[in-house]
Amino acid sequence: MPKFFISFQNANRLAEDDIGLDLPSLEEARETALISAREILADNVKSGAKNPMEAVIITDESGQELMTISANDVLPEPLKR
Repeated sequence: MPKFFISFQNANRLAEDDIGLDLPSLEEARETALISAREILADNVKSGAKNPMEAVIITDESGQELMTISANDVLPEPLKR
């Protein structure tokens, strides 16, 4: 099973995943990343973060970037107006 690394970026830094997750597909990694990113964004809003999360980056075991998801794309469809 492939290993995916899900990292979170804000204006000042990249919080890199150094453990990774064994998941069956990139789509499964994307869904997992969205769940975590929504929790982080909610915490950012609640705490009034000055540098909220801007993107989620999914990489493979070699460090190759497979997908970048912007914070706007993390929002559920009804909130994307």
